[in-house]
Amino acid sequence: MRVLISGAGPAGLTLAACLLRQGITPVVVEKAEAVREAGYAVGIHVNGWNVAERLGIIESLRANALDLGRSEYRNLHDTPLFRYDYKHFSAAADGKMLAIMRDALVRVLHEHLDGRLGVRFATQIDAMTEADNCLSVRFSNGEVEDFDLVVAADGYRSRVRHLWFGPHEMFLRPLGYRAAAWRLPDGPAMDSSFVGFMDVDRQAGLYRVGDGTAATLFCWRDEETGRVAAEDRQRNLQDIFGSWPSMISATLDQEIDWNNCFFDTIAQVEVPDWSRGRVVLLGDAAHCMTFLSGQGTSTAMAGAYILAEELAAKPVSEALASYEARLKPLTLALQAQSKKIGGHYVPRSRLGILVQSWLIPIMMRPPFARLTVKKMLAKALPLDDTAS
Repeated sequence: MRVLISGAGPAGLTLAACLLRQGITPVVVEKAEAVREAGYAVGIHVNGWNVAERLGIIESLRANALDLGRSEYRNLHDTPLFRYDYKHFSAAADGKMLAIMRDALVRVLHEHLDGRLGVRFATQIDAMTEADNCLSVRFSNGEVEDFDLVVAADGYRSRVRHLWFGPHEMFLRPLGYRAAAWRLPDGPAMDSSFVGFMDVDRQAGLYRVGDGTAATLFCWRDEETGRVAAEDRQRNLQDIFGSWPSMISATLDQEIDWNNCFFDTIAQVEVPDWSRGRVVLLGDAAHCMTFLSGQGTSTAMAGAYILAEELAAKPVSEALASYEARLKPLTLALQAQSKKIGGHYVPRSRLGILVQSWLIPIMMRPPFARLTVKKMLAKALPLDDTAS
């Protein structure tokens, strides 16, 4: 079976690793010229953890994980709103939970595949045509190859989905927010592993990554859904956050590669059917639930594992139907949950900020953390262990 994976992010590379376990060697293409050094922190827990254990990459993930401990939020006067310790949450999961920068996760997966599978960087799909029992794919370099299956793992603005299923507007469901994230090579001094600032309709924070570096995450309410040009992004953020305490405002004065930072509308993806013929959607291309859920990456990794299982056991059409049937109920539940989280993550009022300041520290304490972890564990997907 010839499988083409479009996208060398967490979903695509996890699928490649899982297919190799099943004796299938895929082709992976990625439009970027190299591993992307952008993105925000992602969580690996429950379903993502179970997949990582089966791939044998847990120790590599731990070695690259963020050292999340004490976290704090402040107001615009730079005085504390509340504090909590992430390690209470991790302890409730018996340590089977971590946070890692997205690009670090991608590097771990690349290293896991090194020597067994290469990625064709600076390459994307330009066209696909149905042929006899296969898909004829034309790449951006002009080459044409035939495949039994094409997997769109190229993000929530999936090019493959646009080519084969329809324009983005058919599937994107904006939640009324924008977000931006990038790495700071020269991060500020921080006593906590995460420092966030919260105001009505806006919040911003810094993660301590290590070696003096930090990572940003900005989020604000914005009903506009159009893309913001790279040359306008700095001014856009300065208009919103430029008067904030120096820990935040100073980050906007650093030299930033605005073309490669994450800067986009926060939107979910809703696709009635994840496959059409010999093309199937994976991860954010199929069911983006946004970073607000905290479970998008882990769910994408589980989806990759399940898809590989099904392809190894069944004909393509049956495998794609089974993959969707096994995963979709969970993604729908998590998307519904994510829609509710937005109003808490970016409070709409001063009262909302006060409620968050009271509620979050309580929810992060051991008794409530254990309850939250128990609910997460209840969403664990059954995974087969028969692959070699």
